[in-house]
Amino acid sequence: MASDEQRITIGFRGQTLPVRTTPDQVSDLIGVLGNRQGGWYDLKSDDGSIFLDLSKVEYVRIDAHEQRVGFGL
Repeated sequence: MASDEQRITIGFRGQTLPVRTTPDQVSDLIGVLGNRQGGWYDLKSDDGSIFLDLSKVEYVRIDAHEQRVGFGL
């Protein structure tokens, strides 16, 4: 999953959860949130499964580019 991963941050009431997952998983999550049906969602991440209570998700931030560390990168 490392080469095609997408970095997102999921916001809950005052807390955030940074996640690395595939673009397909991000699209599926956004689609489920758009339906506003609530319930639980199994998000497959780089670190394993994350079970989200969709009724508590306030926002999803999708990082536009890869983060880099160091000088001159």
